[in-house]
Amino acid sequence: MYEPTITHFAELAREKADALKRSPAGFFIAAACAGAYIGIAMILALSVGSGIPAALRPLVMGSVFGIGLILTVFAGAELFTGYVMYLGFGLARHTVGGYDIARLLVVVWLGNLAGAMALCALFNAGGGGSIFAGTADALHLYASHKVASTTGALFARAVLCNWLVCLAIWTAARVQGDAAKCIVLAWILMAFVASGFEHSVANMTALTLGLLAPGSTIDLFGVGRNLVIVSIGNVAGGLVFIVGSYLAAARTDGPGEPRHDSGTLPNHKRLR
Repeated sequence: MYEPTITHFAELAREKADALKRSPAGFFIAAACAGAYIGIAMILALSVGSGIPAALRPLVMGSVFGIGLILTVFAGAELFTGYVMYLGFGLARHTVGGYDIARLLVVVWLGNLAGAMALCALFNAGGGGSIFAGTADALHLYASHKVASTTGALFARAVLCNWLVCLAIWTAARVQGDAAKCIVLAWILMAFVASGFEHSVANMTALTLGLLAPGSTIDLFGVGRNLVIVSIGNVAGGLVFIVGSYLAAARTDGPGEPRHDSGTLPNHKRLR
């Protein structure tokens, strides 16, 4: 039931390592695209949420944020939080080594940051839309909460976030049809945004906007602290709750045609 999906992601990890070796510059650009795609989703969420009552704001923001992962998966880009799962399974199945893992995570993280910052610079040059309108109170409140949270709270919310993000990618690989994949990606991401969890790449955009906004109330130290803690938490969440859980669950697999509870697994060769 589980081993075919694990093997798919383990093989994908090897392909990503090979892609980075073939063209570091091209790979970095693909990572920057992912940072921009998640950033577009963050800007959209903040834009539609800025005029919404506080009680409804998280749900509305979550309902539109899924476009970020849909773009990343279907347009193609390299996203740090998803790489935690790919590389974890790759390490377990010996398709990548420690050097490849470290190199990929660093390049993807930096590429995501570059893409997010470039997007924010363009957005700021364009006036900042409804997010920067007036005193930008909603953005200041959003960014200040992320910077002021305790280390333990940030880490816990980051663990929960990447549990859901990796689960979205895992689930999309196990359903057939592009419409079904879009639905599971969007709905599962809505859960993490509406619940207030911490996504390192989304925060790259949100906190950069917080720095650029008129009357900014946050500083670079607070932004850097958030990104470091949240990135570590994202790694822990993906490794423990997805990689660890499904490696253990795969031990229950028996012989015969692999299936999950809703039918035959799709051909993973066509899901890359």
